[in-house]
Amino acid sequence: MYHGVVRQALTVSDYCFITETQFREQMEYLAKHCRVVSLSDALQRLRTGSVDAPTVVITFDDGYQNVFDVAFPILREFYFPATVFVNTGFVGSSETIWFCHLIQALANTHNRYLEWRGLKLDLSTASAKAMASKNLQGLLKKLNHSDLLEQLDEIIEKLQVDDSLLGSAPEFRILDRDAIAAMAKSGLIEFGAHTASHSILTRVPINRARDEIEQSVGSISDWTGHACRLFAYPNGGSSDYDHKTLKILKDCGIHAAATTIQGPNTADTPMLELRRYGVHPRLTSLSFQCKVHHLFYRSNAEAT
Repeated sequence: MYHGVVRQALTVSDYCFITETQFREQMEYLAKHCRVVSLSDALQRLRTGSVDAPTVVITFDDGYQNVFDVAFPILREFYFPATVFVNTGFVGSSETIWFCHLIQALANTHNRYLEWRGLKLDLSTASAKAMASKNLQGLLKKLNHSDLLEQLDEIIEKLQVDDSLLGSAPEFRILDRDAIAAMAKSGLIEFGAHTASHSILTRVPINRARDEIEQSVGSISDWTGHACRLFAYPNGGSSDYDHKTLKILKDCGIHAAATTIQGPNTADTPMLELRRYGVHPRLTSLSFQCKVHHLFYRSNAEAT
């Protein structure tokens, strides 16, 4: 599971953004040692018991423009298919996901520390800012979405950063419709929904959760010309969706949904609770290889 792929490392490092060099090295390894298939193909193989290990699916969450600008040319080189799950509410705009605003605010602040909710967080170095970002994101994600946005505004105000700096960074921009169309036309990229605004679905009222899913599924269907059958849960942990969420997905015609819970998928894995391995900038080559081959999660069953 990938998110963004950037040409140069971010000033304030974040789990979701790896470099072009890292991505290329990982694709080179997959080309030598694995079969890379689309998610739809992998699901069919699981159903029919025709998985040839090691089989890998490449997915991207959020739908950053850098997936098109940086990752897609590399995928084309290797002729690797991939699935991109898009937060459709930001497509074609300068707006982006809330935690990207936080990263930008931390990168641009001149403050040496942040006091918030009884905490005093060190901001004196880039690495300290990265740790502060990680801690703040973890705390904010525990709030319902409206409170999260309110607290985010308070944090950004405390950081004393010009609002004009928070929507412009190209690293955090979401895909536009031309990029979506070009990737869909290539035959290598399939698209799935990821909600409209990246709201964690158990942190919003159920009617809002339904709207988030329906809007995202509808937009993907309209933009690609194909019914959207794939979905990825924002944040994707076991507490970030529930039986109500699963019912909404079924009502929307979703056939498969991806979590961020790590591990292999087998024929017994619920199709609306697929597992994935996360790829992040501090992942070593050896750890990447261990994830690819399920060495952290041994199973006797065939898996993707």
